[in-house]
Amino acid sequence: MKITLVGAGSSRLPLMLASVARTAREASIAEVALYDVRPDRIRALLPVGKALAAACGTLPRVRVCASPDEALDGAGVAILTARPGFEEARARDERACLDRGVLGQETTGPAGFAFAARSVPVAIEVGRLAVARSPGCLLVVFMNPAGLVTQALHRAGIGNAVGVCDSASAAAEAVARRAGFAPPEVEVGVAGLNHLSWTLDVRAGDRDVLAEALEDEGFLRTTFPWFSPATLRDRGCIPNEYLVYYYRAAEVLAAMRREALTRGEALAREHAALFRDLGDLAARGATGEAVVRYAAYLTRRNDTYLDYARVEAPGEARGPVASVPEALEVLRASVGGYAEVAMDVLRAMRGGRSRRLVLNVPGGGVLAGLDPDDVVEVTCEVGPDGVRPLPGPWRLPADDARLVTRVKEYERLAIRALFEGSLAVAEDALAAHPLVPSRDLARALAKGLLAGSLGPRTMPFRPE
Repeated sequence: MKITLVGAGSSRLPLMLASVARTAREASIAEVALYDVRPDRIRALLPVGKALAAACGTLPRVRVCASPDEALDGAGVAILTARPGFEEARARDERACLDRGVLGQETTGPAGFAFAARSVPVAIEVGRLAVARSPGCLLVVFMNPAGLVTQALHRAGIGNAVGVCDSASAAAEAVARRAGFAPPEVEVGVAGLNHLSWTLDVRAGDRDVLAEALEDEGFLRTTFPWFSPATLRDRGCIPNEYLVYYYRAAEVLAAMRREALTRGEALAREHAALFRDLGDLAARGATGEAVVRYAAYLTRRNDTYLDYARVEAPGEARGPVASVPEALEVLRASVGGYAEVAMDVLRAMRGGRSRRLVLNVPGGGVLAGLDPDDVVEVTCEVGPDGVRPLPGPWRLPADDARLVTRVKEYERLAIRALFEGSLAVAEDALAAHPLVPSRDLARALAKGLLAGSLGPRTMPFRPE
């Protein structure tokens, strides 16, 4: 089987190639095709990716393609990781929101809508091309906001698409490991929307390992530092970390506005330096130095993730990575995340043994209060016959259920605005969003963030 990475110049390419190397034999992966509108990024990352993959398994043939047609021709799976506008667009979106006193995070709230306005047209264009070049190709969507993009693909008639987000299953994996189980050894119940889901149940046979974890204060403080242990125990579940933007909105907004740089601005600077350095090292054939440089970058990125929203102070920072063996050790420990979820899907669909995975798919009514064709983030049965959400209905606490309903209303309106090219509907969408406090602000944000993306002439991706 051939798998294709569209947007392969993502900074996480080395981790993806490592996951492929660990999975290639089991999932019968014979070739990996890479495409990005900035092939220089692929060339900079590829030596690191191959070195890490060699430390993790056997990497099949890797080919850098000059066009999406070439990359998608004959693909069994297309993994969408493109980031239209790159980090610079994210930085502009987040700053524009914060300047108006609204939470500015790239997938949550108005900045997420601006991201979707760039991502959805690209995803649909790639999806249609994949169907034309390789009928039956499975689209695995990492393009954010993943749930909204996946729902837009289904609305456009591209039904063989699933959304993936590693944060959906991270809590359950941590709970399982705390109890001494590998993640596949536990049964997991997750329900909600992308970046708006809850880990409701983690069991190993008759053993409720989630309930045990909720009594372990030290584990809660170090593993979920964005919520107090008391909050988690009171709720009886683990909220996705992105729910901090709703549960502690005013506090987090104030912390973000105190930061000298937004997360997007900081990453834009870091990525400019990273790709410059890796490009120079690749040109010199200095793969070992590149591995060390990449490990240092990834360590810093992980250590500063959502740092402005922590309730608990971070632990002691790791010292600088100084050698190639140490760097490879750091990187091997980082392999996983969304790349591993994608490989889990392939293992289940091609290995003949079904697995339960958390994915973004049309819910078919498994989440109470939503339409059957609404894309939700839930535990699914995945196997050779495809992907099926576990039967519902999943029931959330009343306040969380209301939040899901309201955010899904925003998502439906946002997709409608994109398909119709309507700034007026975009304003309606933002007015419906829980993090936008007024219609006047919704109007200003729509004009400021979306006017260049929407209008009577910008409707190239209507459903066919």
